[in-house]
Formats: sequence, structure tokens, C-alpha cells
Amino acid sequence: MTIRHLRIFQTVCRQGSITRAAQALYMTQPAVSHAISELEQEAGCELFDRISRKIYLNETGKLFLEKASRVLEMYEELENGAQKLEEQATLRIGSNITIGYHWLPLIMEEFRAVCPEVPVQVSVAQAREITGQLLKHEIDLALIEGPMEQEELIRIPFSSYRLIPVCATVCPLAGREAELEEFLEYPLLLREPGSAIRDTFDSMLRVHNLTAKPAWTSVNSQVLIRAVERNLGVSVLPDVLAESKIRGGTVAEVHIRKWRLANTNHLVYHKDKFLTAPMQSWIRVVKTMSKRAE
Repeated sequence: MTIRHLRIFQTVCRQGSITRAAQALYMTQPAVSHAISELEQEAGCELFDRISRKIYLNETGKLFLEKASRVLEMYEELENGAQKLEEQATLRIGSNITIGYHWLPLIMEEFRAVCPEVPVQVSVAQAREITGQLLKHEIDLALIEGPMEQEELIRIPFSSYRLIPVCATVCPLAGREAELEEFLEYPLLLREPGSAIRDTFDSMLRVHNLTAKPAWTSVNSQVLIRAVERNLGVSVLPDVLAESKIRGGTVAEVHIRKWRLANTNHLVYHKDKFLTAPMQSWIRVVKTMSKRAE
């Protein structure tokens, strides 16, 4: 029993005869008769009374027609509205913490202007955790900073930021050149392991055969900058946060020789992911940000 059988059956009922139904469907009369016979055989009952070469919908057929019409109505609604379902499906976005704080609100604002009806669910966590969610198909698209090694992920860079070593304005390191080893002698106020900022800093230390022993560890850069302002230690923070504090005179940059640390922000998705229209719109919004940054 197929949608084709139900449509032919419905047309025969509306037309009142096999001949008129065949004309309406642009089919031959034997083909329509055969379809009705197949339908009755699968239904296990007669739907028409056949009297003097004419057919009459019997009481069983009337009940069957009522149910078949509901099925066809739902099928046509699904068939005609399938594309609209993409706009009703929740778009699952993941972001690491730094991007979530500094870039994600702007991206969301611009996406809302393009796709106001699309529901969006956001998950903000460590870069490693967001990458794991992406690989397990728990989210659709991700905004992640720093390097990634997973070959199955497509990465599109859209912005970047420098990592700046900072201290309190009253700290002896403020505004002068220092060696990396000297910087590490101060209490370190660092992001948590697994964050892109911390991973980048730790990777640089390993190149110099050094290890960080933080006095404070936090998932929130705002907590760290406040602690730096109180001269509780030194930190490594993104320029989008540190430079405003430096201009405000509450913290100072530490000029460490040969310091070149930066992270690139990426839009990431699985290479096998089917990109719906809303997902493609999200990607275009992020790429637009990339062009602005240039």
C-alpha cells in the first residue's frame, strides 16, 4: 500500500468512476483498475461495490477514504513544507569560553537578523570539550580557538588575537623588558588546562623546557584580570581583554623578550556534516566577520 495507491483511490472516489479518474490522472483505465485491485488486496477488504459495470463506494470504503484522506493531507503538508522544517530545527552551536565572551554575542546578533525564526542552542565550554562534542555530533557547528589536529574537522579561520603577559601597575615587571624565567618567578594566575589560552602558553613553555606552576587557575579570564589588578600575581590574557585594562591604567604589559604568542579563532564543523540552509547562513555570517577583520 503506497501513497500512489491512496491518491488513485481518492481520485476514483471523487470522480465516481474508473474512467473519469483515469482521465484526471492521465492514466489508462486498466492501470487505475489494477491499482484499486492491489489496494483492496492489501487492505484485505472490498472498498467498492461493483454493480452493472459501475462502482459504488461501500460503507467500508467510506471509512477507508476518511483515513486515507487524512494520511494524504499530512503527506502533502510534509512534502510541501519539508524545507521549512530546517528553519524550525534547533541549530546547535558550541563555543569555547574566550570566543563565547568576546565574539559570539556579535555573531548571534547578526545571525538573528538573517534567520530570526531559527532556534539556536549554545554550549560554551573549554575548547577540548567543544571539540569532543563536535566529534560526537552533539553540536552542529563550533567556534574554537587555537590549533586542532583532528583531520575529520573542517576549520575556517575568522579572527585572531595576541596573548599578552600582564601584571599590576605597581609590579616591578610593569612596562619593562624581562626574561621568561623571571616572569615565571611571580605567582601565575592562569586559565585552566584544556583552554586554548593555557594550551598555547604551555606549548611555548615546553619549547623552552619550562613548566608553569600556577598559583591560581580559573575558567574565567575576568577573574584573573581582577586578581592581577590587585597585584596578586601575573597572567597571560587575550589582547581583547588586556589592552582595555592597559589603556585604563589598571594593569601593565610585561615586555618579555622574543614573546610571540597568538591564537587563531576558527569556525569548525565535521567534514561529513550535512549543512542545512541555517547552518550555511551561520557560516556566511562568520566569514563576513573575517572579512571585516581584514
